[in-house]
Order: sequence, then C-alpha cells, then structure tokens
Amino acid sequence: MDASSKHGRFYVTTVTFLVEDCLLRVPRGPLQAQSSVFRDMFLLPVGDQEEVEGLSDAKPVRLEDVKLGDFEQLLKVLFPGPDGKQELPDGYAQWTSALKLATLWEFDDARKAAVKALKALVVSPVDKFALAMQYDIKDWVPPALNAIAQRPEPIGVGDVDRLGLDVALKIASVREQAHVYSDHYKGESVRLGPRHPLLQNFDFTPTICTMFKLPAPPQLPSPVKQIIHPDRYWE
Repeated sequence: MDASSKHGRFYVTTVTFLVEDCLLRVPRGPLQAQSSVFRDMFLLPVGDQEEVEGLSDAKPVRLEDVKLGDFEQLLKVLFPGPDGKQELPDGYAQWTSALKLATLWEFDDARKAAVKALKALVVSPVDKFALAMQYDIKDWVPPALNAIAQRPEPIGVGDVDRLGLDVALKIASVREQAHVYSDHYKGESVRLGPRHPLLQNFDFTPTICTMFKLPAPPQLPSPVKQIIHPDRYWE
C-alpha cells in the first residue's frame, strides 16, 4: 500500500505543554506563525524524535514560571473552544493575564486585542499609567498623565504608590504650572487656579511630553481657548 500524504492545510501538528502540573495540547501552527519566540523555539535543530519536547504527554514542553490561569487566557485569544466558538477573556484580570504572556512571547495580534479590550475596561488614569508602564503601552502614557493632571483631586499617597515618587512629583509640578500656563497652541498665557474645574478641559500634553521626554504631540486646536480668555484669572 502506498504511503499516505499529509494534507497541507488540514493535517494539524500539535504541541503539548506542561504548566503547573497540567498538560495542555494545542495546534502548533498558530503559535509558530504569530510568535517569534515560539517560532524560534520550534525551529531549533533536534536529534532523535523521541527526545523532542512537545510531541507527547510523556515529554511536554515545560513552561516554567508561567501560571496556568495566565496561559489559559492567552490560549482563549489564540484558539476557539472545543465547540468552534471563540471564548475570549472576560474582565480586567483575565485580559491582563493574556496581555502579560502576549507581551512576553511577542504575540503581536493577541497583544493588540488585549490592549484594545483593556482600554475600555480601565477607567482610572492612574491604573492606565501603571499598566502602560508595566507592559510598554506607549500610546497610553501621555493621555493617562494628562488625565491625572486634569483631575480636581490632589496627588495622594495611593497615587504615589502606583505612579512612583518621581512621576508623582512631576505631575504635581505640571499641575502647579496651571497658575500661569503657556498655551502651546495659541501662543498666549492662560491663567487658571490649580484646582479650578476648567482644568478638567485643559490639555497639559505638551508640557507633559517635555517634562517626561516623550514624543511631541500633534498640533491640534486647543480646547482651552474656546472656553476662557487668556488674561483672566480664577482663584
């Protein structure tokens, strides 16, 4: 009998992982296609097939220092469930787990999906900044810092714990500059009391980008010039 050929699309190669004493077997193709880390791992030269990790339950790929719960959430993003339906992570904690491993293993599409989901879930600008710094979400940093500077509440001890002392002091400095603030867009001085409600509509982004050495913001119309006169002062 002639040897059967393997279909190029519908013959799936799987890989077995061991995470916290639990075996998981998933298709290898998406891991290899979407992650440079796994692609490099799977392309490493091997000797005897019986010694290759991941081909059987007896010799799985051991993912050390990886939590099973985190790995499960990443797999939800990468693969549909047994019924063929996609069961995505649910809520902040699960999406953060997916983001953690997607970032670690360079799953770019999964990381983008996690960032998009978390953007809608994370309300606090302090939490957004902390998450952005932890997982290198550069686009979140200026808006989060701007929102912290705009809020009427002073910088508290809890904020310092999340932001770090250096960041908290810089934001406090930005807020104090609201006494006499140069409108980056209009080229005039805007005078505001540091706790006035209008601060919630003031764009501190240019000063924040300068102070934190971030890329300069795009030249957009200033929201301030539409609501206040630059020569007035509010206590």
